[in-house]
Amino acid sequence: KVFSAPNYQSKRVLNSAGVWLSLSTIVGSLPLFIWYRDLALLWLFSLSITFLGLLDDLFLEKTKGIRGHLQRLRSGVVTTGVIKLGYILLISFGLALLTQRTNWYLDAFLLSIFANTVNTLDTRPNRANFFFGIMLLLVSIFTWDNPITVYSYVVAGSLIVLFPYEKREKTMLGDSGANLLGAIIGLNLWGLSLGFRIVLAILALIWQIFADNFSLNRIIDSKRKIKDKR
Repeated sequence: KVFSAPNYQSKRVLNSAGVWLSLSTIVGSLPLFIWYRDLALLWLFSLSITFLGLLDDLFLEKTKGIRGHLQRLRSGVVTTGVIKLGYILLISFGLALLTQRTNWYLDAFLLSIFANTVNTLDTRPNRANFFFGIMLLLVSIFTWDNPITVYSYVVAGSLIVLFPYEKREKTMLGDSGANLLGAIIGLNLWGLSLGFRIVLAILALIWQIFADNFSLNRIIDSKRKIKDKR
């Protein structure tokens, strides 16, 4: 029961498929190391994000949303979510500075907020996977020759393997997988123009505020009920 948790239907399933996703992607991308020596840094980054997400998966943190974690922090309670968010932000800033990004503050913010954005979507089977796939296809139009994009398609290959297991509700990504997918998307966005990155950062921030105040699942369910009545 250590690596399991109740899903949205209160059915207990494996909740840390993100660990397998991270490790299988590293193994699958080993041949790329011949051409991209900096890939080792990407592996370390992926493992770090996965581990931080795993903390939430293991401790089954019940506090939801950035606002919820900050409210607990103001009450003197340090949740695993606060620890995770803090370290993801630090890792993002560290990576942006280490790779000498010109707009390192923007890129670090973009990476960290997308890591959490995908996490807000991972409330139903394969929803986070679909978002990752769509974003990857759109971004790769502009960054198709970027090593990070190539690595991301290895991630997508691992997701295809996971797809039927999530669909049958045998497993779920958990924070370890959702945070990883979001961070990988954030890295891909680094290949876009400054204007694109600013717009996407603003949109992600707006989405985060929305997700902290409203339930996407309730909105979707209510619309389905309206359609059924018709």
